[in-house]
Amino acid sequence: MSNTRPPQEADPANGADPALAGVLKAIGEASRALALRNAIGLARAADRQRLAVYLETMTPDQLAGMADAAQLLSVEAGRALARRAEDGGASPADAASGDL
Repeated sequence: MSNTRPPQEADPANGADPALAGVLKAIGEASRALALRNAIGLARAADRQRLAVYLETMTPDQLAGMADAAQLLSVEAGRALARRAEDGGASPADAASGDL
């Protein structure tokens, strides 16, 4: 993971033609996804210092989106763990590979 600034959102409302606006929108969505992935990687590595620096480069809207995504991920991961505990801890990957 690099310590570079996350990409800023493209602004398709600057008079560009519709095809270019679509490309800019897709790039913006990909940039947000990569920023989230980088932040999750730093968090999983418990690299609080680099995570703090990375988050400081984001706009308030980006931070709010990051916080919302992290909260949803936390809730859903907790639910998945609870379901696994009820099922004896097996994952769907275990069933598919025959390692049960």
